[in-house]
Amino acid sequence: MTSNRSPRFPALNVSQTQQLLSGVSDLPLSLAASRRIRAAVLKKAAPKALARNRIRKTLLPIAACLIAVVMFFVAFPKAALAVSEFIGRIFTPSRYMNQDPADRTPVPSIDEAIAAAAPQDGDFTITLMSELPNNQEYIDFRAQNGHDSFAEENWDWLRDIRPEIAEVLYDGNQLIWNTNLYTTNEHVREFMEGFGIHSGSKLSVDALLDSATYTVAGDPMVYPLINSGGGITPIQDESSLSTADHVVLYSDFVIDPATPLPNGVITITQNIRVCENDAMDYGATVAIITHTFTFDTTKGNSQSADGAETLIPLSGEYYLTITHYGEGDESSTKETKKVSLDGIKLKANYEYLPTGIKVSITLEEAPADWTSDMISSLLEVTWRDIYDNFTKDGIANDLYIDDAFVSEAPTPDHFGLDELAYFLPVFPDQYDSNPSVVMKLYLAYIETYNGTDLLNGELYTLSSGEVKTQTNFVPLVEIPVPLPKN
Repeated sequence: MTSNRSPRFPALNVSQTQQLLSGVSDLPLSLAASRRIRAAVLKKAAPKALARNRIRKTLLPIAACLIAVVMFFVAFPKAALAVSEFIGRIFTPSRYMNQDPADRTPVPSIDEAIAAAAPQDGDFTITLMSELPNNQEYIDFRAQNGHDSFAEENWDWLRDIRPEIAEVLYDGNQLIWNTNLYTTNEHVREFMEGFGIHSGSKLSVDALLDSATYTVAGDPMVYPLINSGGGITPIQDESSLSTADHVVLYSDFVIDPATPLPNGVITITQNIRVCENDAMDYGATVAIITHTFTFDTTKGNSQSADGAETLIPLSGEYYLTITHYGEGDESSTKETKKVSLDGIKLKANYEYLPTGIKVSITLEEAPADWTSDMISSLLEVTWRDIYDNFTKDGIANDLYIDDAFVSEAPTPDHFGLDELAYFLPVFPDQYDSNPSVVMKLYLAYIETYNGTDLLNGELYTLSSGEVKTQTNFVPLVEIPVPLPKN
């Protein structure tokens, strides 16, 4: 029996999934709206279409790496290292879990949460493509897309892979786990081919979580988990690679805080898709690994302290770039105009988690003449690029701890409408020292959009293609973040 607690699209076949995802970029929507649609599709079209943090493959050789949609890595200013030296430009629990445990700068509260999960392996099965019930679909797809025919003699070694759960991190908002896939060093190197680490083998292998569910003892329901990212973690150091006997598959999930995982030990069943070359290519599947394990959610469902909230009144006149979303066949448009923020009141909710402080900012009050497009545009998220510039409109956050610039807090891993969400790298063991934690919000607006002068009242009709903007920004408000006492 499957629970309908989490909404999902009906199962899609291979071609439908590919068509669905390929068309998103052609929609006449803003970049943010397209990202939201794509994120929703990737989450809800599981198991056949899953989001993946592919950027690690393409940008790892670059010193300053941009992670698409949600994050980018740049070194902290030196003063910020005293606060969290392991963090790059931004912090998320996912970055912590993407590091080798031996290379992490320990955060005691996160390590305690990982230990408290106490995962235990269960059973596993490995099914080659030729044995899958829908194998003809893969055969047809490979033929249509220029892949060589599946040759079982090339992939029979996959039967000897041994999956083991390595770590689980659960904090009530997100769930992350690392799975070790044990194999020979020769095959570990084949998993590294996609990262530009050439093994000399004719094979290149990749893996990605396809779907996951959980069950609870005594409950006949099977609950789906919504995968939001993941992939194989690269081994860049040759000395480590030379002796490696496993690769690490990272997987993370969005958990609705309103409906957290049940307290106690739950059983996870994960289906791992092993593919030739790139696991984002669904049709290149060569095997499915089905693996079960258990872990304890109790610690993750307990906040480090009671939550808090503050109200943030805004005032004054500001330029606001407004996106008007067309209905039906209507085109979407952008304009920039000066508006009064008098009467606007934001609400900040603070959750004190072992993984940091989660701050969610939503609208509490607005004047009657404010439209839904104006509200959504005000609560659009933006961030600085690696050159310290804004390329899109919205609110950005600079984080200061004890008056030292720490980082631009990250955009959320999920994209909630009309919500700004940030994870701040402030942990329970720091509360008693009572540091000053201040979020400085800026409002960025677009002056010209593809040559159209929005600042002088021109309206731009959105279309697909390259986007060039000239932006400006002004300080909006400072938010002192309240800290609890342990």
